[in-house]
Amino acid sequence: MVTISKFSPDNKRYQNLLARGGGIPASVETTVRGIMADVRTRGDAALYTYMKELDQVDISKIGLFVSEEEFAEAGKKVSPEFKEAIKRSCDNLFKFHKRQLPTGFCETYPDGSVLERRYTPLSRIAVTVPGNMAPLVSSLYMNLVPAIVAGVPEIYILTKPKSDGSIDPHLLYAADYLNVKNYYKLSGSQGIAAVAYGTKTVKKVDAVVGPGNYYTQTAKKLLYGKVKIDFLAGPSEIAILADEGADPTFIAADMLSQAEHGTGFEASTTFCFSMEMAEKIKAEILRLAQENDLVDATKKTFENYGDIFVVESVGEAVDAINEIAPEHVELLLHDCEEALGALKNAGAIFVGAYSTEPVGDYFCGTNHILPTCGTARFSSGMSVQEFMRGYSVIRYPKDALKQNGGHIIELAEAEGMRAHALAVKVRM
Repeated sequence: MVTISKFSPDNKRYQNLLARGGGIPASVETTVRGIMADVRTRGDAALYTYMKELDQVDISKIGLFVSEEEFAEAGKKVSPEFKEAIKRSCDNLFKFHKRQLPTGFCETYPDGSVLERRYTPLSRIAVTVPGNMAPLVSSLYMNLVPAIVAGVPEIYILTKPKSDGSIDPHLLYAADYLNVKNYYKLSGSQGIAAVAYGTKTVKKVDAVVGPGNYYTQTAKKLLYGKVKIDFLAGPSEIAILADEGADPTFIAADMLSQAEHGTGFEASTTFCFSMEMAEKIKAEILRLAQENDLVDATKKTFENYGDIFVVESVGEAVDAINEIAPEHVELLLHDCEEALGALKNAGAIFVGAYSTEPVGDYFCGTNHILPTCGTARFSSGMSVQEFMRGYSVIRYPKDALKQNGGHIIELAEAEGMRAHALAVKVRM
């Protein structure tokens, strides 16, 4: 299932890893583009037709929104333990995300001009959350909490219901707990088109965020510039750097945790310092997969992008990981500080044997919505600022313009912008 090899920058398995993509078929974009154009033109009629044809959901029968009765019923179906887990996780998220709120400032210059930076929340957003096959509860609250902290007044959720109109009670309870009641029974590119363009029954939003399948991600891609999107989420990935003192069972379990998403495009990688350690890790992967019925869920991923590389030094491993720029990095080293200081390209870094990646996925307070497929080289994970916009306020008095107008005119005329220069000249 897993390939062991000595690392080098030219290693074919390493190059295979660097070339990994999201795996979205080219035909998907053509299909999505047509669906979105139709929804934009025909509105609700197209939306309801596609929901029925593609997702076997009849909105005219089940209703567009989750009802108060459905929220109340969900609260009865989930366990007290789940409720407590939601509370504790969201408490941690609120604590961490409140520290991310940007602070405005005001600067006064010697010429009397006053410049400000202010921040305001977006007015209306939509969060997509898969829920039919696997209810991604954690993705729901990972999106909702930073939006709530940012102060977004209107938040809408989109989830594909079952054919009877029901949505998983764990999702409904989490939304209800966070007091987000605008819950659409919509999904796919047709649902995203509806919230992006607006229809008679669906409000137009300023941003669309959240995970989804090929069609959802392609719809977001095509909407870039029309609404704000978070980013195009690719398959999950992890890179682990472990020394001889690390527990092979811990490493194996963490590699399995990323491989189990099951698309075959996930990447699960470990860098260690000896063939002996690599063989121990591989043996534990096989044992745990067989004992926990994970072989079928992980086999394709491990065959495609499951690797244990043997390296000469921490520096060599860190350089390789920075090149991969993975979503998650785990450091299972006796002394992690050297590697931590040198790692620059990662969505999140987990330090120490007990900082297993699922801690961040579900509970500790950091956000699990992170850049994938190498985009950690230039982008960051979900934060409060995803749901805010900053703007400047300029107060430029007459004396300041007289003092500096000549410079402004010089710069404008250098660019050939005569009207820009004129706007200053008439005031002088």
